[in-house]
Amino acid sequence: MNASLLGVAFCLVFSALFSSVETAFTSLSLFQIEALKKRGRGGAIVERLARKPDELISTILIGNNVVNITASALATSWALGLWGDWVLGLVTGVMTLIVLIFGEVTPKRIALAHNEGVALALAPFLLVCTVLFKPFVLLVNALSSLVTRLFGDTRPDSLSMETMVQMMSIAEHMGVIDYAKSRMVKNVFRLGSTTVQAVMTHRIDVFSLEGSTNLEDACRLASEAAVSRVPVYVGESENIVGVVAVREAVAELLAGNGHRPLSEFMGEPLFVLPNKTVGDLFALFKKRRETFAVVIDEYGGLAGLVTMRDIVEEIVGEIYEDSDEASRERIERRQDGSYLVSGDAPLSVIAEIAGGEPPNLPYVQTVAGYVAWALDRIAVPGDKAETPLGGFIVTAVDANRVRTAVFRPAGKD
Repeated sequence: MNASLLGVAFCLVFSALFSSVETAFTSLSLFQIEALKKRGRGGAIVERLARKPDELISTILIGNNVVNITASALATSWALGLWGDWVLGLVTGVMTLIVLIFGEVTPKRIALAHNEGVALALAPFLLVCTVLFKPFVLLVNALSSLVTRLFGDTRPDSLSMETMVQMMSIAEHMGVIDYAKSRMVKNVFRLGSTTVQAVMTHRIDVFSLEGSTNLEDACRLASEAAVSRVPVYVGESENIVGVVAVREAVAELLAGNGHRPLSEFMGEPLFVLPNKTVGDLFALFKKRRETFAVVIDEYGGLAGLVTMRDIVEEIVGEIYEDSDEASRERIERRQDGSYLVSGDAPLSVIAEIAGGEPPNLPYVQTVAGYVAWALDRIAVPGDKAETPLGGFIVTAVDANRVRTAVFRPAGKD
C-alpha cells in the first residue's frame, strides 16, 4: 500500500483518539472524576489531567488539528501524483467527509456513551501528549490569554445556584448521596431565591388577638390555638402593633396580672416584606436574635407571619409535633394508595410524595392554590384536576377555598 495512504490511515486513528478523549473528559462530572480517582493509576491520571482544563483542551486541539491537517495533506499529495490537479476539489471533499465521520462524529458519540471507560483507557496516551506538546501548549495559552484579556474575562467567579442543584441531582442519580440529603442540600441552595411569601403563614390562617383582650383570656385562647407567639392588633385585625410571647404572658398571669390588657405586655414586632428572600430573612433573624416576623404587604396591611420554623421546614420538610394534631391530619394515606390532603398542605410535601420537584408557580404554595391554578377557576366539590404531580379530586370547599381533596400521584393508578 502507498506510504501516503498508510499515513492517512495513521492520522485518522489519532484523530479518532483525540476526538474521543476530548468528549470523554469534557463530559465527565466532578463526581465521576472523584469516583474514577479511586480506580487505580488510570483514575489518578484522569484526575490529574482534569485539574488543568485549559492545558487539557489545548493539548487535544493541537494534536487533533495536526493529525487532521497532515491527513489532508498526505491524501492531496497522493491524489495529485496519481491523477493531477483536476481531482484536488474532489479529494478535499472526500477527505473532509472521511475525517468528519471516522475522526470526529463517530468517536465522539462512542466516547459520550462510555465517557468513564474511554477516559480511563486513553488517560495515559493523553498524559504523554501533554508532555510532548508542552511548549506549543504554553505558547497557545499565552496568546489565548492575551486575546481574552482584550475582550474581558467572562468566566464566572463562582458556581451558579442552578449548577450546584444540578450537581446534587447528578450525585443523587449516581448514588453518591441519598434522596433525603440531596433534597435538603438543594433546598439550602434555593433559600437565596425563595421568597418569604412562599413560606409564610397566610393572613387567613393567622391567629391574633385585640390589644384590649385581658391576659387571662389571651393565655387561654393561645393555648387552644397551640401558638407560642401572638400578634396583637388594634382596631382592624390587619393593624398589627405588637407581639406577645405566650411563655412571658403565662408568667405574668401567674404573677396575678390576668386582668390587665394584652397590649401592656407586647413587644415591638419585626416587620418584613413578602419579596424578601428566605436566605436574607435567616440572616436577619440571626442578627436580631428573633424567630418571628410579621409580613406586611405594599399597602402596610398584614400579609402573613413567618417564623424560624418555617425556614427550617423549607430545608428539611414539614415538622410535626405531638401537640400539632391538625398538621398531622393534613395528609392521610388511604388503603387504595391515594391520599386525603388538606387544602393548606404545602405543595412541596405533595411533590415529595409524587417523587418530583415542586412546580415553580408564583403565589402557589398549597394544595388549594395548586388545584385552583390547574382548574383556572374557583373549585367546587367533585372537580377533578390533572397536574404533572398527579390527579386531584376536590371533596370539600370552604369559603371558595379547597378544604380537602383526594390526591393520587402520577403513574400510581
